[in-house]
Amino acid sequence: MFVGREKELRLLESLYDSNRFEMLVVHGRRRVGKSFLLSHFANRHRGNTIFFTADKSSERVNVENFCSEMKNIVKTGDFLGSFSSWYDVFSFLGAAESTERTVIVMDEFTYLLKADPSFDSKLQNAIDRILKQRNVFLILCGSEISVMERLFDDSSKPLYGRKTAEFKLEPFSYTEARSFFPNYNEEDSIVAYSILGGIPLYLSLFDDSLSIRDNVIKNCLESSGYLFNEVETLLQMELKESGFYKEILLAINSGALALGEIKNKVSSDSAKIAKYLAVLMNLGIIKRETPCGERERSRNTLYSMADNYFAFYFQFIYRNRNSLNGLIPPAGFFDRFIGKERLGSFIGHRFEGICESYLKARFYAGRMPFYATDIGRWWGGSRISKEPVEIDVLALDDENALICECKYTERPFDEKQLSDLFESGTCIDRKNKYYMIFSKSGVTSSVLEKVAGLNNFKIVGLLDLFERP
Repeated sequence: MFVGREKELRLLESLYDSNRFEMLVVHGRRRVGKSFLLSHFANRHRGNTIFFTADKSSERVNVENFCSEMKNIVKTGDFLGSFSSWYDVFSFLGAAESTERTVIVMDEFTYLLKADPSFDSKLQNAIDRILKQRNVFLILCGSEISVMERLFDDSSKPLYGRKTAEFKLEPFSYTEARSFFPNYNEEDSIVAYSILGGIPLYLSLFDDSLSIRDNVIKNCLESSGYLFNEVETLLQMELKESGFYKEILLAINSGALALGEIKNKVSSDSAKIAKYLAVLMNLGIIKRETPCGERERSRNTLYSMADNYFAFYFQFIYRNRNSLNGLIPPAGFFDRFIGKERLGSFIGHRFEGICESYLKARFYAGRMPFYATDIGRWWGGSRISKEPVEIDVLALDDENALICECKYTERPFDEKQLSDLFESGTCIDRKNKYYMIFSKSGVTSSVLEKVAGLNNFKIVGLLDLFERP
């Protein structure tokens, strides 16, 4: 099942229709669906697309595999089988007589550089001498985000200035993810997304004819489940010192959010930790936050888990993993170490991200009373009580502020929480202030009475979260 990606498909089709040389760079973390998207596009243009997936073997093997794919659209008998270098391939493309659009997809592009470190120079030469004069649409795709960015954005690299378009494929939003669960209600869809995040492959694993509990047991806790070893596998694939990265992730998951706190947990110097944190951020596993509207205050920076499944894994599975090795059945593990109450608390933290996504979509669509220039969490001190204050989601421009409280609990939002919300608003210095409550269980009747008639106040329930902006 192909879901979403309408914007990316429109870009692909527009580049295809340009009838001039185009070079699109596609990157994004592993499992985000890059190859699936490009395969879907290639199937639309099957008769003139060479879809080649590189591997870490030699140049000769990669050339042979490329030529094997090229045979599907270029009828030359066994002639292509004699090629042993990329020079042969590019020379053939330059000499071939064809006025039709040719699409060349090179997936796992960075593997070609590992097989031949000079490949980027060879490709640059081929682009300048041959491909720019041909009706070619070249797509280069890779998962090593930092490597891909360096290859095309560093002015000292051969391929600098050659791309004509680029996009980073992001995980699905919670609304897009719901397409995978047509039989789930809004609450179960939010729970599934909070566990899995927006990775298409993970979302496709959950069977919406089963309960959330049964899906977690089958896919995450059973040793045969795809997600059982997924975090360990990804860390080993992407990172050389996976053990040290796990220490950092465990520290963050345990509540060490500032650099100094992480340093104390993992017992290493700050410079090394900062370098490793940057790698984890680039992979989309963690995120860095400063209070909304105070971006320049780097000393007030906190780190937290950005990837939902990584957060779920380190919260519930990693520390108790040995229990799954024949000591306790997966169902018993779920009931003992996860359970409804702990899972609800976990989802509460992920729920804030969902509410922020809801707001971003509505600001973008012009459905809010102002256009936000910044949005995120805020923390600081109360001007009234002098106690620490946290605002779950804050949106700002120069004159306006939207202060939001996000509650994912079984109890309705009550008067005490409303009073706290208004007090948190006193911490924000803006002329116009708006308030929004996101609540799984709605609000009490007394809260409804107090906010009735206020045009700067809105209550958002689970059903509202899935309305189109």
